[in-house]
Amino acid sequence: MKFKVPFIIFACFLLCSVAGAQSLDSLRIAAQTAVDEGRFEDAELTALRGLRAAEAVDDLAEIPFRVVLATIYVAREQQGFALSEFRRIIAINPAFEMDPVLVSPKITTVFGQAKREYVEQVLSQPEAYRLPEADAKLSASWRSAVLPGWGQAYKQQKVKATVFAVLQAATLAAFVAYIFEADARKDDYLAITEHGNPLIEDRYADYRKAYRTRNILGYLSLGVYLANYYDALYAPVRTNTNR
Repeated sequence: MKFKVPFIIFACFLLCSVAGAQSLDSLRIAAQTAVDEGRFEDAELTALRGLRAAEAVDDLAEIPFRVVLATIYVAREQQGFALSEFRRIIAINPAFEMDPVLVSPKITTVFGQAKREYVEQVLSQPEAYRLPEADAKLSASWRSAVLPGWGQAYKQQKVKATVFAVLQAATLAAFVAYIFEADARKDDYLAITEHGNPLIEDRYADYRKAYRTRNILGYLSLGVYLANYYDALYAPVRTNTNR
């Protein structure tokens, strides 16, 4: 009995998946048939129904319905709508091509225009937007490891890049300054050789203060550096979408 419930659930899920796939196939065939027969209103309604169903399944499942819609819009001289559908298709699958043997030259011309516009748009974007997310983050991380803020600038996050660069420069400069300050206060303290000199406690207190300040600034500088590195490595890359 223990194994029956999971099996029944799995079987129901499988049947629903098969039914959904069959429904999409039937809608796709019906939409394409209506287009071939010149029944554009029926084809458009069917394609829109199929598109709504496909959006819940997978982006690739949208393509046949968007092709039907683009074909209808070209036939109606609604080039703007046709370009929009073709651009969405290319955004889903950049390798998609229209078969010039099966479709009219008018449709392939509009599709070619959409593809050129898509490629121009992609090439106009910064490299970090064109790379896969993981690759862009890796490229940003080594830049921030070399120079804090550089990785964020690479990801076009200019405010964050400026904040990390300024904080790193400020804390690092203060840390270096207090290294010399602590050494100077130490030398002043050790310079007192007379036992019972009333300045010895003040000199020691100055040295301890400089020593603690130096350490705090060192930890702050290290914290900024690590925050900068992990932000470059893990923070999302801001991307554009055509959806």
